[in-house]
Amino acid sequence: IINGEVGNSVIFPGVFIEEGAKVEDSIIFTDTTIGREAVVDRCIIDKQAWIGTGSHIGYGDDLTPNREEPENLNSGITLVGKGAKIPNEIKIGRNCKINCWVERVDFEGNTIPSGSSVDRKAPRRYGI
Repeated sequence: IINGEVGNSVIFPGVFIEEGAKVEDSIIFTDTTIGREAVVDRCIIDKQAWIGTGSHIGYGDDLTPNREEPENLNSGITLVGKGAKIPNEIKIGRNCKINCWVERVDFEGNTIPSGSSVDRKAPRRYGI
């Protein structure tokens, strides 16, 4: 269901793009929700992810390579792992790697600079 705007992107079945959301130059895998007024630019978002209201993934023009994988993440693409829950109103730069199953408690602050990674810090709930 696409209630926002999508350009030059691949959208898999089961994706819900809410009102006012914008997806550009991205791949969004199955059963992912892009919240209201969110912006997703040059991202690959794995299945079952949730992108919070008003968040901006792929923010800015800084192309600093990813600190953990500079040889792979250096062209401005941001990766969001399976089941990740991106908080509302957060800005995530380019060449970032957001690992699987992260939640609000795993994010430090409301801006994740380009080239950063976010790992799961909290113990896993639900046996996942």
